[in-house]
Formats: sequence, C-alpha cells, structure tokens
Amino acid sequence: MDEFIRHLWLHGTEQTASELLVFVILLLMATGAILRSRLFVVRNMDGMAAAVVVALICNALLMLSAIMPGSPLLGVTGRIFPSPWIHGFFQSLCFEAMLVALVFGLVSGTVSSVRHIIELFTYGISRWPWVIIMAMLVSFLINF
Repeated sequence: MDEFIRHLWLHGTEQTASELLVFVILLLMATGAILRSRLFVVRNMDGMAAAVVVALICNALLMLSAIMPGSPLLGVTGRIFPSPWIHGFFQSLCFEAMLVALVFGLVSGTVSSVRHIIELFTYGISRWPWVIIMAMLVSFLINF
C-alpha cells in the first residue's frame, strides 16, 4: 500500500494526462459543437451550404496533405503509415467538426456572439463531464 501511495503522489498527473484524455476531450468538444450549433435541427440552407463548403475544403486540404510529395505530414519514408498524418487524423477530424459547426452557427444565426462561440466549444464538456472522469480513471489504471 505504501508503494501505491508513493507512486500515486509521484506520477499521478503523468498517468492521467494521456492521449486517451485528449481524444475524449476533443470528441466531446466536437460532438457538443455539432449539437449546440443545431446543425441537424435548424433547416437553414445558407448555413448548410456554408458548412458543406467548409467541410469540403477541409477534407480536400487533409487529403492533399496526404498525397502531396514532400509533405511534412508524411513519414520519414514518404509514406502515410506511420506518419504524423495518421497520428493527427482524429484530431483533424474533431477540429473540422468544430469548424463546420461554428460556420453553420454563424451563418444560420444560432451563434451570434463570442459568448455563444465559447458555449459552442464547451457544451459537450459541460454536458458529459463524467466521460472525462472515466477517461482519467482508465488512463490511470492502464498506466499503473
């Protein structure tokens, strides 16, 4: 028991601050942004068109960065796997979802101030805080 307490005090923050926690927080932010912007509820064709254009541009840039020779996101061998591109793919998709939700909200009028933008990005975290706690617990137990 003494060793457990010593280890917890020495390495507790290192074990809970993991990639799993970052992935969970990004996923909650992206999901919350989509729900808060009311992307699938509000029938605003201008907002939907702007969101689709932004999604297409983001996806085109993401794909271009994967196929462009000499891209810094490719691996040392010039391939996609293993590479920074693969490592950051999930984060890229989460940021894209947040950007699409923001553009839709701004164009459709569901997001109209800086306060609404902050609420947009923190909605998922405030709605499902227990998921963050579970991710921290799992990270701690896996790394222990």
